[in-house]
This record gives sequence, C-alpha cells and structure tokens, in this order.
Amino acid sequence: MSYLEQKWGEYSRERHPLRRYSSQREFEADWVNGLRRRYGLSQEALAVMASVSVTTVQNWENPQSRKNIAGHNQDRLRDIERDLWIKSHVTLLDPCPPFIRALYDLLTANKDDSAQGLADYLLGTMPGHDPERPRLLHWASLSHSIADPASAKAREYQKAALQSLGSGQGPLAAAIENEILGSQFEDLMVMADGPERRERGADLLDACLRLYRRDSQHAYLWNALEVACRTPLASEVQYGVLGELSGLLGADGVRRRVMSDDSYAAVRPAFERPASVN
Repeated sequence: MSYLEQKWGEYSRERHPLRRYSSQREFEADWVNGLRRRYGLSQEALAVMASVSVTTVQNWENPQSRKNIAGHNQDRLRDIERDLWIKSHVTLLDPCPPFIRALYDLLTANKDDSAQGLADYLLGTMPGHDPERPRLLHWASLSHSIADPASAKAREYQKAALQSLGSGQGPLAAAIENEILGSQFEDLMVMADGPERRERGADLLDACLRLYRRDSQHAYLWNALEVACRTPLASEVQYGVLGELSGLLGADGVRRRVMSDDSYAAVRPAFERPASVN
C-alpha cells in the first residue's frame, strides 16, 4: 500500500475527522497543499525537492484531477515530509553528546524502532538529576512522534520534557530550553482543536512562565501569551498574562505589539475602545 493510500485509510477510520473528503483524490490534493503550507514551501520549491515539474505539483493539488498521485511520488513525498519534519524539530546544539548524535543518525536513516529503543534505554539508565535529561526527554519524544504523532509514549516524554524546563543551569540550558519550547509549539499549531491541544497548551504556558520566573526575560512572557492566545486557553488565562506584561512594560508598548501582531488577536478587545453612545 502506498503512503497516501495508507493515510487515506487512517482518515477513513476516524470517527470525527476535521474535514470531510468526497474521494481519495480530494484527500491527496489537500494533503499536498497542507504539506506546503505547513513548511512554507512554494509549488516551485516542492517541485525541485520532488524532482518533478511545477505543473505536476499543481496537478497533485488539484482535487479535480483524474489521476491519483503515482505510488513512487507518494513515497517521495513521504520522504520529503520526514526530512522537513526533522529539520523543523531537530537542532544539534554543540557540544552534542554522543547519544544525541546516535539518535539523530538513527532518525535520519529512517530507523525509528532503533531510535526509540535507544532513547527508552538511555532514559532508564540516566540519573534524574542529570543536566542532559531535558534534552534526552525531548529527543525521546521525537523518536516516538516521528513514527506516530498520536503515540502515548511521545506525549508522555513531551510532557516530561516541558516539566523539566527551568531547572537547568549549564551554559547550554537556555538554548536547549528554547529548542524544546519551539519544537513543541510547532506541534501545538498543527494539533486539532480539543482537550489534547488545550492540555499541551497549558503545559507550554506553565513552562514559559517557569522560565520567566527564573530568568526575568520578557520574551518568555510574550511566548506564554502567544501560547494562551493560539491554543486557545481560557480568556482569564490570556488576560492574566496580558496584565502581567502591561504591568511590567506599560500598557502603550504592549498595546502596540498586540494590535500589530495577529498572534495576539484573542486579547485585542482589551485595547479596543467601546463605541461612543450618542
């Protein structure tokens, strides 16, 4: 079974899909378009990566096209998606421990089972106080989620990685923490609306606030506000973070940023003047 046929089968078994498709061909077209949008690719860029013409990509994205995407092109799209996923989630920060390099090599070689087994083993032997544990937890979550985004073990490791943030004091602590936050925020943005997305958002918010309490870096508060707005979390949570930012930076400066950046659209009503009554 080719890659998108497998994806179509998974979609067909969903009880409450986010979108209804009338045919496999419509599903394929939307999947390719979604791949491009997710990673900010033009049709020309995807054509180069897939070694096809731009017209071919346009046909892939046309739900009215009569031909399904050929099996070998589906396999190529699968490899492209995997490469893009790794590049968007993975940063080899130096100094890079040998076990992180080993996990990276296994993932890029498409040896998911081996990467998962190594990550599980390392976490079972590494002391809980080891400063490298947050990074290893993050990589363990990657090794499971690259093969199955809905993996329960991936979610367990993702949550543990977030909970471990704020305890590191080494020279690489901030870089590792930002890598973990960035990766999990990217995942949050493609999750379907529902309890799992809100739980992930709440965990991310707590991690951002914990890092702010430690370092007093306003960027972490802005990150927390974006997470609260785009998850979205409850309005009282959103306005609580907004109030803290306004108290620290002044309402005018915060207002300018909120009104100019769509990431914070959910809290714009706080700065909108009520219409005058005649």
